Amino acid sequence: MAIIGAVARRLATEERWVRQFARGFVAMLPLWFAALPSGLAYGIAAHSAGLSGVTTQLFSLLVFSAAGQIGALALFGTGTPPLVSIGAVMILNAQLLLLGLTIGRQLRPAWPTRLLLAPFLTDGAFAVAAARGSLRLSTLFGAGLSMYLAWNMGTAAGIAAGHAIPDVRRFGIDFTLPLVFLALLIPLVRTRTTVFVVLTAGVTTVLLGQIAASGVAILGAGLIASAVGAAALRGTAQPGRTEA
Repeated sequence: MAIIGAVARRLATEERWVRQFARGFVAMLPLWFAALPSGLAYGIAAHSAGLSGVTTQLFSLLVFSAAGQIGALALFGTGTPPLVSIGAVMILNAQLLLLGLTIGRQLRPAWPTRLLLAPFLTDGAFAVAAARGSLRLSTLFGAGLSMYLAWNMGTAAGIAAGHAIPDVRRFGIDFTLPLVFLALLIPLVRTRTTVFVVLTAGVTTVLLGQIAASGVAILGAGLIASAVGAAALRGTAQPGRTEA
């Protein structure tokens, strides 16, 4: 009887895990309408930049970051040193460090679980999992895998479209990268501090671009704007001060 009871509890636990995983996966489906076109645009832009289909798809499989991949692609071919490009990608994904720390403190998963979940962690997946009550690894993993599939399917479609269209520049693909960047940036600009940080990054990039390579200018502007944003947030966090 004890064995039967243990098996029943194990089956119930696994069923609950699958159900929570499915909830996270399905909850991300509406965001596929953004991930698929963005992945498509990235795949086409990567092809027009001279990357092979294998390299383009591997980039999506291993990096899985719209902002990071598009940022690295913008630096590709400008003579930017690889370490600078890696640094830029890390800055563009710095928020994942905070999300990872939050998950680690709340759930304290084992290291194998952390290594399995980390590649699929995104802002959207965390938001979906956190919005469903207590944070659960199964929901988080389901949401992350859902977006991972959408992004990589979009990338594959973009690669196919890039090969099917001999000269993608005729269709204005040159504007793909700035347009996608704007699509990623605009929803995040909600407060005066954010507007100030964006303007700081833009002006600093232009100024540094006069004396340094574009990749170094972008990385330097990101560091300076991040420091400015952190200082501004500390100021608004003081008692008696609020931000619109």
